[in-house]
Amino acid sequence: MNLIIIDDSASDIEYYKSLLVKNFNDFNNIESFTNPLEGLDYINEAHPDLLILDMEMPDIGGIDLLNRIKSPTTELIFCTSHDQFAIEAFKNLALGFLLKPYSESNFIAIMSKAIQRLKSVKANNDFPKAIKPILDEQVITVPTLGCTYFLKISEIIRFESVDSYAKIYLTDGTFHISSHGIKYFETSLISPIFFRVHKSHLINLTKVKKLFTDGTLVLKNGEHVPVARRRRTELLSLFNKIYL
Repeated sequence: MNLIIIDDSASDIEYYKSLLVKNFNDFNNIESFTNPLEGLDYINEAHPDLLILDMEMPDIGGIDLLNRIKSPTTELIFCTSHDQFAIEAFKNLALGFLLKPYSESNFIAIMSKAIQRLKSVKANNDFPKAIKPILDEQVITVPTLGCTYFLKISEIIRFESVDSYAKIYLTDGTFHISSHGIKYFETSLISPIFFRVHKSHLINLTKVKKLFTDGTLVLKNGEHVPVARRRRTELLSLFNKIYL
C-alpha cells in the first residue's frame, strides 16, 4: 500500500513517519509534502491508497484540497489542532480523525483501523474468477423510447427508479432512460452480481467500494447510494458468499 502525508509542519511529518516505521510495515511507499498544492498534484497522478491530511494549511485548507482530489480510491485521515473540524472530517467519510497533540497509542488505533479497511476493500476488489466471464460476456437489452440498446452488464454501474422508468448509469459516465421499470431489470439480471439495496436502487456489486455503518454505499466512481436498513444484513451476507 502507498501512503501520502500532507502537512505544512515538517516536524509533524517526521513524527508521523517515525510512528509508521516503528509500528507498521504495511506501506511500500510513504511520500510527504509540506506544500499542499504539490501534494495535490501527486495524489491526482499517483492515486495513493491512504492520505493523512492536515486541515489547516496556508494557501489551501484541507477541505478545499479534498474537493480538488481526483482520486476516488484514496482513503482519508484528517488531522488538526481543533476538534471543531471533526464534523467536517466525518462528513467527508474520513477513516479517522487525529486531534493534535495525539499520543502514540491514539495514532496506532486510528492507523490500524484504516489499514484493516484498506485490506478489506482490496480483497473485495478481487472478484471471483468464476463470475468475471459472466461480466465480460452477458448482454442485456435496454428498451428506451427511441431505440433498444444492447449493453454488457460489465458496463452497468447501477439502476435508479425514476417514476415508472429506470435510469441506467454506465461506466463511461453516460446514462439511458429505459421505458421499463427497475423491477423488470431486477428479475432479468442474474444474482449475485446485481442486488436491490433500496426500493429506488439496483446496484452492480462489482462496482461497490465500501459500506458505512449509517447505510451509505460508496461506489467505485465516487457515487453514494443509500441502503435500506432491512437490506443491509442481506447485502453483507451476499458479499461474504461472493468474496470469502
